[in-house]
Amino acid sequence: MTEFEKELLCKIVDHLHLEEIDIDAFAPETALFGQGLELDSIDAIELEIMIEKSYGISILTSERTKSTFGTLSGLAAFIERNRDRDWRMTGGAPANQAG
Repeated sequence: MTEFEKELLCKIVDHLHLEEIDIDAFAPETALFGQGLELDSIDAIELEIMIEKSYGISILTSERTKSTFGTLSGLAAFIERNRDRDWRMTGGAPANQAG
């Protein structure tokens, strides 16, 4: 697991209150929805909110795919490619840097 994948998993566990997840035993290729982490549609909405606030990405309808949200590694790769994308477009600042 990369450092960023671990950071992202910690944020997901914290944001979705998944205290029962053993972060050190979690494999980056484990499914996030269905079998695996077993997230559901409500979790998906919460995950999108967390991604927008933490990483400056508003998820487009066309991006709500299995390749984006299927696994931790897929989600991490998507975020790394698009980090701060929407803050740059609007001239805003990341939420954790706004003051």
